Amino acid sequence: MFSINKSSLSRVAYRSTTNVVKRWKSQKSIEVTLRANVQGLGKPGDVVTVGPGRMRNQLYPFRLANYNNKRAQQFKAETSPGQDAFKVAQEANKVYQQTVKKEQRIIQLQELRHRLQALPSLVFTRAVNEVLPGSKSIFGSVQAEDVVKELKEKHGILVDHTKVTVNGTKIKTLGESRARVDLGDLGRVELKILVERR
Repeated sequence: MFSINKSSLSRVAYRSTTNVVKRWKSQKSIEVTLRANVQGLGKPGDVVTVGPGRMRNQLYPFRLANYNNKRAQQFKAETSPGQDAFKVAQEANKVYQQTVKKEQRIIQLQELRHRLQALPSLVFTRAVNEVLPGSKSIFGSVQAEDVVKELKEKHGILVDHTKVTVNGTKIKTLGESRARVDLGDLGRVELKILVERR
């Protein structure tokens, strides 16, 4: 007859329970990628470590996370260099666009410089204070805003009034004076200004 020894049976039972416990301990946690915001874990795209039971019972059935496998990690590693190259290309394009804009600005400033240097004297007419005989002082003054307006209306040249300085801050007498237009890196251009009696 067939007989079972109790000691051998207990050894078999002990081995099988030990294997189950070892497997359970080895599967204490797994890495998953979140597909949605999960309170206490993270945001979409984060790779987090969770217990296999939580993944199996909560995260995966409700499509809150995906299992991470070697194929997905390999795919991510392969696509990452391509994404890095794309970012580098975008940065290079941005630098190129900035360089082109800077060169265009320099060309515009050079053209503006040539146009300003070719101008004749800017003539302004003002009433003279004739209380004193032979006086050259005028009513009002000629300021940077007047120079900018004259350049725009009579010569079609647009200049920012903050870039224009007139002798001191304004011209208060008849005769010839100077104004300067600041062109940044290209220096300054001097304009002749003539104030005549109205």
